[in-house]
Amino acid sequence: MKNKFFSTNWALSVLAMLLAVTYSCETTDLDVNENPNALTVDSADPSFILNQIQTLFAGQHVGLSELGRAYTRQGYMFGTYASNAAPGTMNGAWSNAYSITTNLNLLKEISAARNLPNHVGIGQVLEAFAYVNLVDFIGTAVYSEAVNPNFPAPNLDSGQSIYDAMFLQLDDAIANLNATGSVQPEDIYYNGDMSKWVKMANTLKLKMYVSTKLSGANASAVNTIVSSGNFIAATADDFQGLYGTSQTNPDTRHPYFRSDYLTVGDSYMSNSFMNMMRYEAPLNDPRLKYYFYRQTLLDPLTVGGNLGIGGDLLPCDNDTAYDYCYIGDGYWGRDHGDDEGIPNDGIYRTAYGVYPGGGAYDDGTTNGPTTATTNMGGAGIHPMLTGTYTHFMLAEAALPAPAGLGAAGNSRELLEAGIRMSMAKVAGFAGVPMNPTAVNNYVTSVLGMYDAAADNQAKLAIIMKEYHIALFGNGIEPYNNYRRTGYPDLQGSVIAGTDFPRSLFLPSSELNSNDNPDLVQKSLTDQVFWDTNPAGFID
Repeated sequence: MKNKFFSTNWALSVLAMLLAVTYSCETTDLDVNENPNALTVDSADPSFILNQIQTLFAGQHVGLSELGRAYTRQGYMFGTYASNAAPGTMNGAWSNAYSITTNLNLLKEISAARNLPNHVGIGQVLEAFAYVNLVDFIGTAVYSEAVNPNFPAPNLDSGQSIYDAMFLQLDDAIANLNATGSVQPEDIYYNGDMSKWVKMANTLKLKMYVSTKLSGANASAVNTIVSSGNFIAATADDFQGLYGTSQTNPDTRHPYFRSDYLTVGDSYMSNSFMNMMRYEAPLNDPRLKYYFYRQTLLDPLTVGGNLGIGGDLLPCDNDTAYDYCYIGDGYWGRDHGDDEGIPNDGIYRTAYGVYPGGGAYDDGTTNGPTTATTNMGGAGIHPMLTGTYTHFMLAEAALPAPAGLGAAGNSRELLEAGIRMSMAKVAGFAGVPMNPTAVNNYVTSVLGMYDAAADNQAKLAIIMKEYHIALFGNGIEPYNNYRRTGYPDLQGSVIAGTDFPRSLFLPSSELNSNDNPDLVQKSLTDQVFWDTNPAGFID
């Protein structure tokens, strides 16, 4: 197997290093840059500063992605929502955004003296994305008074006003990216190709328009971008982070790989997500054996040559509170919220597969411990905005309101293209061809259900389920999609607990350091401005 996306470019290695050390569902202080305030316009290295912006953004996206994956059952969540959304949960993502702003402000000063609009344009796009993420997860942020010594106790801005400001900033960024005569930036995502950054900026706009479909977005803005053709529509333009295979100084391997391939399997996969692909999908999803690697094909609940260990390693066995416990066919994971003790089952657990973590492909015949597999050595990716995702976004947008935006395009054709692009990307990344008959049968079955759907909401449910599956490895978009649409229909938590977090707490770090008397903690049930659905809409 080979990783067709891996590059030896030094800057990509820098990104891999940062991704490797910042992956966590926990709070992490990611302010790794030297203090730009100690630098001068003449002495500062714009490449270093831009690199800091790019890597800080990667750290924010990875951390938030793992939170969203757990909430939406794409990954396994241990315990209640409250225990997975504590007041300190957003400290790292918050810190990263303001470190980006501080660096970008200095970069703008340098550009004014040295004419570096392309550098500034990249920084503006990533800052916009970082603030959009804060709004999407918290509902608000400090923006207009951020990192400004004139405002020692800055106020929060509304989510709507931040979105409005980011739309304008992206326009300014595109103008800077299109500027000529600028020194080419040392760019760890697109290697200095400004045309790809423009596509990324426009795709971020598309994402924002679709996110706000319930709160005032209109089809004309989407149509303008689509008609330009200047957005991410092909895999070659995908916006993603890359990991490497280095084991030391530092370890640049994908965290999924480091979790499951160095000793025994250390992660639990989500039973809900595996069941969706194995049994709820119209046919056994061809991506299943790329996403997941089974360390054993034996059934833990039976005897007669199989494991026959039952509740010894599956505490949930025969407990009616669990929907799945063990879904069968060797797929050994955990139900959503399961907080039972952890048994000694590392050699049996289903592990992360070849995509996106750079692990092993599950061929169904040579299954054994992950430590004995042929794998990609951890050279995985972290997908953020891809051509696959764009097709699903536009499939939703093309549905008539309120299911969509009534934008131009054929939802059915966009749905099909999204599924096929997802499968081609997964197989191409792994270097393991996907059976074309299996792909065609799967697509035909999905489209058959789409054609038979009773109304546009039923069509939306099909689009969002397929989008959810294609998003594996990116938890930000499933979290946004679920709150916006209510789809796909997900497994409830196996333990009674807190309500689903419609947004997260303000960071404890901000509450502890900002003396503004108007700054008070919010509730997990508070809804972000674009989530106009009723309370209790999702669980």
